Amino acid sequence: MEYSVVEGLHNLRLTKEEEEEITITTKSRADLLEECSLSLFGRLLTDRHQNQRALKNTLRSAWKMGSDLQIVEVGNNILQFKFNSEFHLQWVERNGPWNFENNLLLLCRWRKGLSVSNITFTHSPFWVQIWGLPFEHMSLDVGKELGNSLGNFIESDRRTGHSDQAKFMRIRVDLQLDKPLRHGGRVASADGERFWVSFKYKRLPVFCFLCGRLGHDDKRCHECKDTQNVSRQYGD
Repeated sequence: MEYSVVEGLHNLRLTKEEEEEITITTKSRADLLEECSLSLFGRLLTDRHQNQRALKNTLRSAWKMGSDLQIVEVGNNILQFKFNSEFHLQWVERNGPWNFENNLLLLCRWRKGLSVSNITFTHSPFWVQIWGLPFEHMSLDVGKELGNSLGNFIESDRRTGHSDQAKFMRIRVDLQLDKPLRHGGRVASADGERFWVSFKYKRLPVFCFLCGRLGHDDKRCHECKDTQNVSRQYGD
C-alpha cells in the first residue's frame, strides 16, 4: 500500500483497537539514551532542494570532524548529528550560526520525547553588534537588557569594556525566526536620556530586504508579492 494512502487514514475515526493504549515495558537502553543526549537535530531554513551529501561533507569539514560525527537522515529534511563527546557538541553550539550555501542551519538539542513529528525550529542564535551606545552605557547589564528586547539573551562578548575598541557592544541572542530582524531601536535610560542604537548581525544568511525575515530573498517573498511597489526598508 502506498504511504500517501496510509497517511490519509490518519483523518479517519479510530477503531476500538486503535483507541487502546499500547504499553511499552522495555526501558530505554542506557547506550541509546547516551547516544541521544549527545545529539543535535538540524534542518536548513530553505524550501529549496539541497545536496545532502555535500551538506554532510561541508559540516564535517567546518566542524573539524570526520567519521567521528555520525549524520543520520531522520525524515522531513531533518538530520541527526551524533557526537562522541559533550565537548564537541557544545563547540558546535557555541560557534554558530552555521550556513550551507548561504542557507541557515537550524539546530536544537535532543530532549526526552522528541520525535521527527514534534520537533520544531523556532529560534537561532546570532552575534549582534550594538552601535550608537553612549560610553557610560557600555556595560554587560545594558547588553543583557538590549539582548532580551531582541530575543533571548545568551551572553555578552567578554571583551566588552576590556578591549582596545569601544565602537560597539557585541552580544549573542537567540532570535525568533518568524519575526523581522530589527535594524535598530530607540532606547530610554533610567535618568531620562534617549538615544538610537543600530544592530548589525554576524553571518547573516539568505535574508529578505523587503519583509526583514530570514530563509528567503526578495524574489521569493510571499508577504510582499508586488515587489515593484514595495520599499526595501532593510536596504539592498
